[in-house]
Amino acid sequence: MDKKWTVLDALRHSRHDWLNRLQLVKAHLSLGSTERVHELIEEFVGESQQEARLMNLKTPLFAELLLTYSWEPQPCSLEYEILSDIHTLSHLDEELTAWTKRFLSVLHPCLDQRKENHLCVTVDQEEEDIRFFFDFRGKLTSIEKMTQWLAKQESSVFSVSYSLDNEEGSVALQLKEK
Repeated sequence: MDKKWTVLDALRHSRHDWLNRLQLVKAHLSLGSTERVHELIEEFVGESQQEARLMNLKTPLFAELLLTYSWEPQPCSLEYEILSDIHTLSHLDEELTAWTKRFLSVLHPCLDQRKENHLCVTVDQEEEDIRFFFDFRGKLTSIEKMTQWLAKQESSVFSVSYSLDNEEGSVALQLKEK
């Protein structure tokens, strides 16, 4: 997770992703599934808009972590969603990124890799209330390890709440008032 990607790496992965998308569109066009092509285009536009919102958070380390996550084999898929127009979170970038890396380093060994595991990271802001949600679906092999780790995660910046069971979990980071 700490690999330093070059500009060429980024371009290669981006080109690969877009070629995969174009092949998907081409396949559906050849099948005459124009309705599905329209749906795919809407999905691609939505993903691009979320990517732009992520970059507009002004958290380059956090954005890089999420954007490059799937560039190496991982035990779960990851998606992200920025729910509201958040101006800038640059002051949280290092702490948020470090926390997320630690979270992933604890989560990954607790996943049953024979199952389909999925993590959704959501960022939401209501006025001054900023929250980060890490919602998991799949199969956990060690709830105890995750629970023990999460119970120790209070920081000077974030408060942490969570709910876990064998097949899903939700972790919320909330910015503490200053």
